[in-house]
Amino acid sequence: MKKTLPAFIAALLITVCIGAGMLVVGQDSLSASAAEAAVAETNTTLTAEQISQFEQVVVQYQGSETLYQNQINQAIEQINAANQTISQANQQLQQYQSLLQQLQSSGLITIESDGTITINQTSQAGFTQPPDHHGAGH
Repeated sequence: MKKTLPAFIAALLITVCIGAGMLVVGQDSLSASAAEAAVAETNTTLTAEQISQFEQVVVQYQGSETLYQNQINQAIEQINAANQTISQANQQLQQYQSLLQQLQSSGLITIESDGTITINQTSQAGFTQPPDHHGAGH
């Protein structure tokens, strides 16, 4: 379950970014089609000023496209970093599980079906108390 939440968030983020890009491109396409239809209907020639305005709009849309592409690339980098973190966490989990299995197989601990871990009393005889370094001499 812990793995699915970051994966879901990553998929949602990518979907939103791509959807936003598609929406902008779709609106740009509709605007461009409407502009072309208006030009075709009037059968007028464009002035240099109008051509310049259209060129500015194209440059603006290209800038938006670049911005959206950068956002998508940034989201991909974040997803890759999150996946790497998840992979490291999974490796640590496997190490902990291996340690617990070794302790259980050696009889030092007992793991109950409900997850409770009990330290076996008979195995504690081999452990000694560490020396007390906080005596009166200090």
